[in-house]
Amino acid sequence: MLPSPIVRYILLLVAASGIAGPFAGSVRAQSDSAGPTGVLALDLRAERLRVSPPGINGITAEGETRHPKSIALAGVLSGLLPGAGQVYAEAPLWRTILYGGIEATGLTLYFVFAQKGVNATNSFQNYADAHWDVTRYVDWIAEHYQSWDNQDVDKAAASQALAAIYLSHDPSLPPWQRIDFTQLNKLERAVNGGFSHTLPVHGDQQYYEELGKYFQYRAGWDDHEPHTDTLIFDPSRVTPHNLDYVSQREHANALGSYAYTSLGVVVINHVVSLIDAVLTARGYNVSLHSETHGMLMPNGTIEIVPAITMSYRF
Repeated sequence: MLPSPIVRYILLLVAASGIAGPFAGSVRAQSDSAGPTGVLALDLRAERLRVSPPGINGITAEGETRHPKSIALAGVLSGLLPGAGQVYAEAPLWRTILYGGIEATGLTLYFVFAQKGVNATNSFQNYADAHWDVTRYVDWIAEHYQSWDNQDVDKAAASQALAAIYLSHDPSLPPWQRIDFTQLNKLERAVNGGFSHTLPVHGDQQYYEELGKYFQYRAGWDDHEPHTDTLIFDPSRVTPHNLDYVSQREHANALGSYAYTSLGVVVINHVVSLIDAVLTARGYNVSLHSETHGMLMPNGTIEIVPAITMSYRF
């Protein structure tokens, strides 16, 4: 064990004065080439520092070596993978599990609902192709437009469009390939007293939306009675197949909404986890600074003492 600072200082003075006693060799071996200055406080402090660990940053009162955390790195890690920044900043384990669990659950729900939404969309579109026929819709208009009021229909324009509307009468072709949609839209615009929309080409998203959304398209469904439905606008003649189609579309839209909601939760989780990781890293650094605060003692030594610990927890 080394002598106390006071004893060592006396021995150093003896050695410096040239009086070589039995302790001189031992003292010189323990001191540096500079020797004592003769100022008690400075020499004692120098002797203490020579036998102390170099630097006090990152050394706690318990002797554990710790280093500051990069606040930016903590944020980037949790921004990319929620929970990763918490691991780096040494947050409680449950917070890492929480953010990681939300991420995994949100992504799983998104992919599940998105796939179900795609399947449901394909299903209602196939249903429409099987049960709604654009040629039935055209033929219904052709059968009744002459009986509608002149103020509701431009009959000359309707007649001109109907004359050029069929591209083919081949029943082996799908209905949408037998109709010229440009002429169809002219026909629909001619019925200005009851038709509110013009039908997009087959396959368009709006094509499938309008079929179930607007009453003017009721006549294209295969369970519609075209001969008894003589009015331009008559909601009471909407068919069961039409209503079933609307229900299928609403279900598909709901699944899509669930998917986007799940994705929104994932995005929010990234943001919250990032902010939490930044605050945790900052709290860690504040706590580290407090725990490793060095105090200069009256005898010239630097003593590491516990101080007030500030940290972020929830």
